Amino acid sequence: MKQYPASAIPADELVPPQTMLFDGSSSPAQFIALGDGFCHEIVVKRIRLQESESILDLGCGNGQISRALTRILAGSGRYVGVDVHRDSIAWLREHYRAHPNFHFQHVDVHNVMYNPGGRQMPETFQLPFADRSFDVILLKSVFTHMLPPHVHAYLKEISRVLRPGGRAVVSYFLLNDESRQLLRGHEKRKMAFEHVWNGDDLCRIENPALAEAAVAHDEQRIRQYYAQLGLSPVEVSYGDWCGRPSLLGLQDLIVGMPL
Repeated sequence: MKQYPASAIPADELVPPQTMLFDGSSSPAQFIALGDGFCHEIVVKRIRLQESESILDLGCGNGQISRALTRILAGSGRYVGVDVHRDSIAWLREHYRAHPNFHFQHVDVHNVMYNPGGRQMPETFQLPFADRSFDVILLKSVFTHMLPPHVHAYLKEISRVLRPGGRAVVSYFLLNDESRQLLRGHEKRKMAFEHVWNGDDLCRIENPALAEAAVAHDEQRIRQYYAQLGLSPVEVSYGDWCGRPSLLGLQDLIVGMPL
């Protein structure tokens, strides 16, 4: 896979201002490190994204992943970033003009935190792309902020636009026997998820005043969603959010492929 030297792309031009660092990073250096680290360990080593493939970054935010991918995707490859946050998409379109194979699109979907005035509801969301359009679809820290009906709707669309042989890479907080046990007062846990969402014990939330702030989903139900929608979870890895030792990082990860 072709690698592009850092000098070819001025880093400061693709790093958003401090006011836009709402992606878990607190500084430009951390923004770069998080994006580069995830792309190297997950997108390149695990998913094996090829320089000529097309990738949909659903919930691209402020461009943490897109910046890292400018060093991976050649001109024949294609990146599409989609997000509900209008200002982020406007900034990305302005700053990626030197990268014609990188495209950014705003979708006016309701989101309590990032697009409260959105006209389309998540449970009826449809991606503005044709069937079988992408080799890789990435959702990083998206379903960790979405409720079950919305997750199901998005997975349905992911299944539709993913090509045969493609890979869907999605991060979660997954509830299973191990994580539930560890959550019971584990001193090393990073999340608590003590609250049931809407009477549904298969979905737990961190903050009852803002459910979408952090959402944990029952792993078996997520697997059922995949089966219903023509996806196979070919690889499941677990993060350290509940206190388990893990080199993956905070969140769990499912790599799915079309059945």
